[in-house]
Amino acid sequence: MTNVNESAAFLAHIRNTLANYRMIATHERVLVGVSGGADSVCLLLVLMELGYEVAAAHLNHGLRGAAADEDELFVERLSETLNISFFRKNVSLEGSLEAAGRVARKQFFTELADRHGFSKIAVAHTQDDRAETFLLHMLRGSGMEGLVSMAPVSGATVRPLIETRRADVESYLTARNQPWRTDATNFDLSFARNRMRHRVIPQLAAEFNINLVETLSRTVKILEAEDALLQEEASGWISRHARAKDHSVILDCRALNDAPLGLVRRVLRSALRKAGHSLHDVSFEHVEAIRGLVSGPKSGKLVQIPGGVIAVREFTELAIRLADPPETPYDYELQIPGRVHIPELDRIFRAEIVDHKCNESKAERVLLDARSLGPCVRIRNWKPGDYYRPVGLPAGKLKKLFQRARTPRSLRMACPVFVTDSSIVWVASFPVSRDFAPGEHSEKLVAIEAFPA
Repeated sequence: MTNVNESAAFLAHIRNTLANYRMIATHERVLVGVSGGADSVCLLLVLMELGYEVAAAHLNHGLRGAAADEDELFVERLSETLNISFFRKNVSLEGSLEAAGRVARKQFFTELADRHGFSKIAVAHTQDDRAETFLLHMLRGSGMEGLVSMAPVSGATVRPLIETRRADVESYLTARNQPWRTDATNFDLSFARNRMRHRVIPQLAAEFNINLVETLSRTVKILEAEDALLQEEASGWISRHARAKDHSVILDCRALNDAPLGLVRRVLRSALRKAGHSLHDVSFEHVEAIRGLVSGPKSGKLVQIPGGVIAVREFTELAIRLADPPETPYDYELQIPGRVHIPELDRIFRAEIVDHKCNESKAERVLLDARSLGPCVRIRNWKPGDYYRPVGLPAGKLKKLFQRARTPRSLRMACPVFVTDSSIVWVASFPVSRDFAPGEHSEKLVAIEAFPA
């Protein structure tokens, strides 16, 4: 009778968690990640007992040879016994095994959910897992956002056991005579998490707080609410003072300088995420380096962030974006008349001789004095030392003209330079050179026009 009452209380506790966080609606189909360990086996059985339609997904990392294959077979047979669908996949991991395994599982579960119509993915993290993660992240120097990771609900991923102790999980399975698989690597103290689980937390609990895991769980809940508030503030700031395009976020440096320091750091992390960064390997030092660009006076300074993202100061703005591919020099000949495709710019340029009456120049079309030109012009990227004499503007180094026009460094390669012999004829987005501009005595005109490829 005691076991029945304990089992009912256990189910009621998890039902409470599901309801409090609105994890799963009654009609939703749930894909459950099942390793074969106690936590995931318990999660699968509990969700079935609570009436949800479930299927099991198992990722075999292949790291433990025959033992890993036995885990897979165990989950397959359990699925057959429960008469539910079973999905499996074998992968080979490289690099940091814990991180690589996490990424591989997430990708596998997401692909399955999309393909087979599961609206929720349930994973078996417990209250103990969350306390371990909190302490590990704190010792590594994480901010609030990292301390509250392993959220009860994260998109389509839910954690129904996040308020449940591991010991209660094992008691539930034992009462049902339900076996589970034990991963021997969970006791390997060369892994930081295992040292935290088997040494640090038991010692802290014994010497400071016997209810340490529950206390840390409560602390995470408090921080979680405050983190959500700060994230909302950051999102509101970005909507007012930034603009996003593709994998690029442009921030107003003056507004950043006026914002509280804690908000600035959160805004910069949010901007990195909007630019396509996962925030893995982004340290406090990286964020501070980006923040240094905000107060720095010089345009063009940049900070490279691991993961292929850069932050660059562009006059009064801070741009955070995916790093540009390496600049590829280009140099093409454009016959007059004729046309040429420049793949580096994804543009087609056409030159033709036109009537003198057609005297309109536009940003993508200019008119030149044909007498000053030879049979062709060359189109190339700008180079240090280029000197230019545009109509209506002071002559000078092209770099200075770009700066006066506030052309970001990232866009300068996309401004083709038209030259004949050693003289610049035209730089796209600027007026033509004084030496090649049509005049009242011009007999023939050449029109150069750009088109999308």
